[in-house]
Amino acid sequence: MINLYKKARLLYTWACTSTKTTAAIDVTNSCNLKCSHCYWWKEERPPELDDHAMVSFMKDLRAQGMTAAIIYGGEPMMRPGMCAAASRIFDHPLIFTNGTQGFSSIDAQWILSLDGTREVHDSIRGTGTYDAAVANLRKAPRKPVVHATITQQNRHDLEAFLEALSGLPIKGVGFSFYTPHKHGAEDSLAIPIAERGAILDELLGMRKKYWRIMGLTTTMANQFRQDGEFSAWNSIEKCPVSKVCNCYNADGTPKPCTYGHSADCSHCGCASIPLYRAAIRHLDPLALFMIYRMVN
Repeated sequence: MINLYKKARLLYTWACTSTKTTAAIDVTNSCNLKCSHCYWWKEERPPELDDHAMVSFMKDLRAQGMTAAIIYGGEPMMRPGMCAAASRIFDHPLIFTNGTQGFSSIDAQWILSLDGTREVHDSIRGTGTYDAAVANLRKAPRKPVVHATITQQNRHDLEAFLEALSGLPIKGVGFSFYTPHKHGAEDSLAIPIAERGAILDELLGMRKKYWRIMGLTTTMANQFRQDGEFSAWNSIEKCPVSKVCNCYNADGTPKPCTYGHSADCSHCGCASIPLYRAAIRHLDPLALFMIYRMVN
């Protein structure tokens, strides 16, 4: 009952107040991969806080009312002690991981990044990364949520990907579109906004078969559509997530977005915003249920 109350309080705060309750924290600059669609290794990074300073920083955020934390890197499991610390400090910790470093038994919700079937995923993240992540997934102490970033590299692999995921012990799978950076608006990896609708229709058409794991609803899809509600949130000034979440570099300094300082918001593909808007603005019951299951 206590956990249910905490979840309800978090949702109420998101929906009905302007209080910042969530911190997105890069706990490390290190990553063992160089994924082709990732901005991380392409940008300069500030030095990261040492263990003592990072724990103090997280405790300060908790004291300021940040009850939820989204833990990023780099690869957070390159620094497992800080993942464990976050799970103790925050009520609702979520940890994004590439899965190759395993899953510890800490009290947190894991978000596993997979981008396609073995061949496609490995072409994006490196040879052997799919098998390593799936092997660790099968041994995970609790079911993770899978997150897939849709790019030109995997757009035609989605049905085969969902078929592969349907046999794995996961809570579900959510989708984002690759977000280019301002210095490369014509990035060859990005799906043109006008082409998103066809991909979304394809995914929604698979809901009947893959309903158990499909983390996309019609209301959520409409947030991504050029002829839907995309223009209502595709700038940093209009971003609803920035209203409830502060983002931080690994040295504790703020940054405007989890996608870095140069993300092109006009082509944003973040999965969090459609989920948030569908649940909080439109009271989509399936979106609300997804948040309920995902929030630790």
